[in-house]
Amino acid sequence: MIVISLYCFLLLLLHRILIIESIVLQYETKCKSSQFIDLENLIGSLHTYAPNSTKLIVRDMGLTNGQQNLLKRYENIQIVSSNYAQSSNIQQIDVDHEFILINNTLYSRNNQGKYPFIDLIRKQFSFALVIPFIESQLNNLIHLLNLTEIYLPCQKYFHSTDLIFYHNEESSSALEKYITKLNYQNKCFKNIYYFAANLSADEDMYPVGSAYMWKKLFSNESTNTISLRARGYTHFFLMEPDTRPIRSYWLDAIIEKITNPYDQQSYISTNWWMIGSIYRGTIPLGREFLHINGNALYHLSLDFIRFIENVSNEIPNVLGKTNGYDLDLFLYMFKHVDIAKNVWHKFQFTDLIQNCWHSGCNDTDTDFIHMNPNTYLVHGNKILPKAVSSLKKFFYFILLGLCAMFCLRFRHYCRRVFINAILLKIF
Repeated sequence: MIVISLYCFLLLLLHRILIIESIVLQYETKCKSSQFIDLENLIGSLHTYAPNSTKLIVRDMGLTNGQQNLLKRYENIQIVSSNYAQSSNIQQIDVDHEFILINNTLYSRNNQGKYPFIDLIRKQFSFALVIPFIESQLNNLIHLLNLTEIYLPCQKYFHSTDLIFYHNEESSSALEKYITKLNYQNKCFKNIYYFAANLSADEDMYPVGSAYMWKKLFSNESTNTISLRARGYTHFFLMEPDTRPIRSYWLDAIIEKITNPYDQQSYISTNWWMIGSIYRGTIPLGREFLHINGNALYHLSLDFIRFIENVSNEIPNVLGKTNGYDLDLFLYMFKHVDIAKNVWHKFQFTDLIQNCWHSGCNDTDTDFIHMNPNTYLVHGNKILPKAVSSLKKFFYFILLGLCAMFCLRFRHYCRRVFINAILLKIF
């Protein structure tokens, strides 16, 4: 009888302990869409210092669809409506606070407008392979798609990986209809989408056009319908049409950079912003070109997006101002050393992809593949651009010849603009 009573007592005590722990390990906060940066910092601090089983209930006070999509991917986060019946056993915490651990005891404090924990959120990754292009790159694009049939992207299907064809024109344009009719299919991607940047005439110029397209992928969803974060993506790889695979299973290698050493179904933490290639070509470049090429892997961190906005405010997308969106990031850090020393580690170099801009990497040589076992992609291969360059020279000389014939026939017109003097000097 005593043994049974003791057993019942222990069961009751264990039950009480579990109830107390469930109370201690649950918190509730409320959040508006404008407070989402505070919420992400709060979640990151929770994942850093609280026990793994700790849950945070988020009372939705007007979150956007994109913010809700992201929260569903974060570990131990529950979204409830604004009129959700509050439990008296759950501790309340203000959204602009963060957790800290002092002597193994969990406390909270105001974040004071600083957000050091955003990149420490544990989440299930949702990945997009983005191929940006314009009409003049169609041949390169088709060449790239043909190569994916030779160098298979993956060994197995990824349930969280989409392919996005991303062009500069408006939706349903002739360019978009053309690429849609190709009906490209690949078992490695769950979905294939077509995004339109809808650039204006002033925006659609090099290099500002590519910068506008790139930044739209990061922009806030309230001002942009193609924001990748708004669609719930956590990471993406930008792969321009002059990027080509040189060995199979290159998509596997990209995703391994994100998930390593975790299982693909696990919650992962990403403490970097950009992983890509330094310049690896043969043309000598100055130190100002010490940067990661834009054909790279990106973490869609809100902190990274805030950094991009700061760069854009100082180096706007204006001809003569921007040096290219990827180079601008590093020129900004070279200028602001105090900022750079706190974020430079978030930009990581890799040989997963090699950037051989306007020079080629000799990647058609078997020795190159053997000497670079970790390289799966090469950007800036010179084979196609060389053909295009020769065609441009051909038309240039034809145009020059026509101009010369015109000026020889109508010298009095040419004299007015000093062309006759130039011809006399040349000929």
